[in-house]
Amino acid sequence: MTDSLDTRFIVEQFENFTPLSQKDKELLSSLVKPPVTYMKNTSVWQQGTSSERFYILSKGWAYAYRNMEEGTRQVLDIYVPGDIIGLREFAFRKRGSGLMTLSHAELYPFSMPQLSTLFANSLSLCNIFFTIVARNQAILLERMVNLGRRSAKEKLAHFLVELSERVRRVQGDIGHHLELPVPQALLADALGLSVVHVNRTCRELKEEALLMPTGNGLTILDLEGLRKVARFDAYYLQHDDETLSAYLRTVPQFNINPGLG
Repeated sequence: MTDSLDTRFIVEQFENFTPLSQKDKELLSSLVKPPVTYMKNTSVWQQGTSSERFYILSKGWAYAYRNMEEGTRQVLDIYVPGDIIGLREFAFRKRGSGLMTLSHAELYPFSMPQLSTLFANSLSLCNIFFTIVARNQAILLERMVNLGRRSAKEKLAHFLVELSERVRRVQGDIGHHLELPVPQALLADALGLSVVHVNRTCRELKEEALLMPTGNGLTILDLEGLRKVARFDAYYLQHDDETLSAYLRTVPQFNINPGLG
């Protein structure tokens, strides 16, 4: 790693969960490689390819997808800056999904062996990764409820509010307006709806002055109003940082590989 490489963004994403010691910051920074940039609508990896790396998205948006045999597509998740992408393949040789950029994007690559290095040398970072995995699992469970038990209007509103909450985690206060570079066709593939149905629902929400369809996606006009339509409860996005910090204070730190200390 060169001295000129700015690792503050990466450290800040981990400190969203719990404060890091100087040693943890140095360990994390030592593993960071220069970011890779991708143009809009570029494939980062394809379904079935080797799972050699995971990434931290620092700029832009991306989405994971699964191509079906009959030619349809299921969008599995949409990623915003600050998200860690590719962890679910840590124990597998091949990717279960593809990854495409939604906009010009910048991703910091980490190799899977580097993740093992973090686990072996920092209890704090190890626990943060487990917290991230648990949070992703909670998002997946809520997504299942959204797909199976809400109306089309509630599905769309809930999904958009969730994206907004995830953006807020990195950007701070986003007010009541937010531009989402997510085309309606992509929303249809994420929500199990037809494009016609999504378009009709967007028009309904537009008439209620809650959002505005644009050429590149959607603009949320009234986030709180959209939250009421979705009956949104953000519990599954809010990890218990106080409990995590208290736990880490009670457990002695360790270093399996002294050469990295």
